[in-house]
Amino acid sequence: MLAHGIDIVEVDRIRRMLDEHGESFRQRCFTAGEIAYCERGGRRDEHYAARFAAKEAVLKALGTGWSAGIAWTDVEVVLLPSGQPTVALRGKAAEIASVLGVKAWALSLSHTSGTAVASAIATGA
Repeated sequence: MLAHGIDIVEVDRIRRMLDEHGESFRQRCFTAGEIAYCERGGRRDEHYAARFAAKEAVLKALGTGWSAGIAWTDVEVVLLPSGQPTVALRGKAAEIASVLGVKAWALSLSHTSGTAVASAIATGA
């Protein structure tokens, strides 16, 4: 293990952002794949909140926060064929992870109607 980040998000906060800013919020913060996943089926706001928390957790693990030119969409939650979530990085986030020697991620997401939490572990193997 190289680093660990964790974040918790209030689902109501994300619901308000979606209601007030709609498509501009979705496009700024989430990839097309994340939007497609969150918009199908139920629990839309919880799924967005979990992905938002995951992005925060990953950047905590990288030690950058939202600085160094990283965009929200540089961090993407993707599902493996098993359904397990993992992280895909691009842009500046991928460059920083490479410098740090990050080879893989372990990601855990959990949510209720009120809160979403994400734990991201960066590994060198």
